[in-house]
Amino acid sequence: MGDSSALLDLQEQAAESIATHPPDPPPQRHLHRWIWFITGPTACGKTTVAKALAAELGFTFVEGDDFHPKANVDKMGRGEPLTDDDRAGWLQALREHETAQPPRPKPSDSASPRPPLPHMVMTCSALKQHYRDVLRAGGVAAGDLRIGFVFLDGPEPLLAARAAARKGHFAGPELVHSQFLALERPGDDEEDVILVGVDRALEDTQRDVTNKVKEAMMRDDGSYLALQ
Repeated sequence: MGDSSALLDLQEQAAESIATHPPDPPPQRHLHRWIWFITGPTACGKTTVAKALAAELGFTFVEGDDFHPKANVDKMGRGEPLTDDDRAGWLQALREHETAQPPRPKPSDSASPRPPLPHMVMTCSALKQHYRDVLRAGGVAAGDLRIGFVFLDGPEPLLAARAAARKGHFAGPELVHSQFLALERPGDDEEDVILVGVDRALEDTQRDVTNKVKEAMMRDDGSYLALQ
């Protein structure tokens, strides 16, 4: 199915934001917030991995599925895949939540107590590149925000088996195949995405994710440590 007009509007806004707010390498240590999106198809372990990462780093965990309207949840509960139109409002809500945090203090306010600037770990399937671009645009527009992605990668049969085995989740195994059909794995041009395999022990996946996220933030400039 082609992109909906609502999603196309989001894509155009994302492209315009990125074009008009090109990221400049900071010449000196610059405090900014981080949001890490833990992504991938259903049953890849997004929530479990995201909670573990947030706990390890002391970041705030946000469940992206909570931003779905009831109609989306009901549709997935019936085993029906979401369309671009279904996801447009959800992605917009996630992007708005990215920036719905207190701004960091201006240099002139340095003597005042700093308002809370929580880093976050959020779950979001973000199956397509232009979905990820919508989320990137929120960080670019905010100015003090870095967006990173962890893509949890696993073979379809493994995720289908996991989806069939879990209890009480609205997304069943029948959704795995449709999500793999829609999936656009991150390419080499998406340098802000970390790929981590999930076809191994959960503890190994969690450890790998934590180490790679820490390495990425330290390469940036390590300023996230000052906002703990």
